[in-house]
Amino acid sequence: MRILVTALLSTAVLLGSSCGKERKDDSRDRRFVSFKLDNKIYLSKDPKGIIHAPNFTDDDPLNDYPKMEISGQTYSGDLISLTLVAPVLPFKPGIYPCSKQGNSIIMVTNSNMPATLASGGSNSCFITISRIDNVNVEGSFSGPLRDISSISGSRTVRDGSFRAIITTISQ
Repeated sequence: MRILVTALLSTAVLLGSSCGKERKDDSRDRRFVSFKLDNKIYLSKDPKGIIHAPNFTDDDPLNDYPKMEISGQTYSGDLISLTLVAPVLPFKPGIYPCSKQGNSIIMVTNSNMPATLASGGSNSCFITISRIDNVNVEGSFSGPLRDISSISGSRTVRDGSFRAIITTISQ
């Protein structure tokens, strides 16, 4: 009888421990823009992603291409904006060089030394889309940003990455 009770208890303990709660990996659900600038890490949670559909109904040739904007703000008020253009919708995974007109990285720092930084058509600045679907976009970016608020030269963005929910709107 003791053997039967011991076997039943052991089975119950074994089944109870194997039916524990499974942890959900929600890392794919996190939305952010993060990067390094001057050895400081910047993080913006829940950035906005907007795709502007082309507008062929007016005379403005600047809005005849789809444009994607991903923008965010850090807790300290620093702003980051990534802009990409494509020849046609949908946007596809790939490298979008800042040297192509319409592609850019712009940052406004609001720390003790405020500055406005822009990629300004740099040949060594790139935004890469690694995954995109109808709802999400993710990728990376890096390159030099020129300080357009003063003559202090350029600063380099390194290890930039982003993941955002995107919404398509008309221009």
